[in-house]
Amino acid sequence: MRLLPINQLQPGDITADTLRSADGRILLRAGVELTESMLRTLTRWNIPALPVEWPGFEDIDTTLVLSAPLIDDMVKWASQSGPLTWDVINQGQHILRKMWDEQLDAHGSAFELIPVYQVGTPFLSYYVNLVGLVMRLGYQLAPEWAEAYALAALLMGFHHKGLQDGQVREEDPHHALSLVKELRQFQVPSPTITTLLQHHARYDGSGVPNLKGEEIYRGAMILGLAENFLTLVFQTNEPALPAHEALEWVVGGAGMDFSLETVKKLQRIIAPYATGQVVSLGNHDVAVVRRVPSDWPSRPIIGLLNGKDAGLIIDLRDPDQQTRVITGIYPERLWP
Repeated sequence: MRLLPINQLQPGDITADTLRSADGRILLRAGVELTESMLRTLTRWNIPALPVEWPGFEDIDTTLVLSAPLIDDMVKWASQSGPLTWDVINQGQHILRKMWDEQLDAHGSAFELIPVYQVGTPFLSYYVNLVGLVMRLGYQLAPEWAEAYALAALLMGFHHKGLQDGQVREEDPHHALSLVKELRQFQVPSPTITTLLQHHARYDGSGVPNLKGEEIYRGAMILGLAENFLTLVFQTNEPALPAHEALEWVVGGAGMDFSLETVKKLQRIIAPYATGQVVSLGNHDVAVVRRVPSDWPSRPIIGLLNGKDAGLIIDLRDPDQQTRVITGIYPERLWP
């Protein structure tokens, strides 16, 4: 399959994966031929890209970092009516334990962002990626710490207005404060509370609360970084950035917004380019991303599509491939 931006799709393209709505219903199945009407609908739904069948890409496939049933459980949990109760919090912790088991199976691969077409709305994509990414960033810590930080991320989606309108905008700090007020009546782990209270703090002291550097709690630094990065990728009030550009933006703020150590950890985990994306190389070559390795996500395994080496599969981690550099997503539907 090839992951095509919405502005490059054409009538007659064949879908290569299932498109779901926010409530988990199947809107388009794999193998459907797209029409002009369908393309207009995809644009209205803020679907930025869709996988389609493409000659020569038949063996390219992507596996979700979170399973579809688990994503459905997360969305239903956050969308349920009524106030926070101890039973509701326990349900959330049970979801996180299932996620931890799935992440243990997937920790050998890079974290590829779950796209909008697999979840339903930009907000839901932002939300499920936030919880999964926070857990992955805490993976090397003790399980109880990783779960406590991920619980803070999970709680941020509970009764969030983005569940209703599907929009992603910069979070209102009062949302976290009101959550904490509700949580204080329950025996929620103190790391979860501290993570929620401090995740808007910034490393140079410019955030809220007015903490600086190592004064900021580790879980808050992780949640704040993941939130900032994913807001850039899925934001709807301003043009969203591709993952590689959002990552560059965050890296540029290392030592100011977030600690260098936390930013480096994100770089070692996140896939800046998705499997099936067609990318440009610095020497005017065009390639498709075939697999994103966990040990060096920015140097994936690619298949060259033009030039004298067209058809060659290359591992960009190899020492003799250092001169090949991905410069961005290829901007056209076809290549020379």
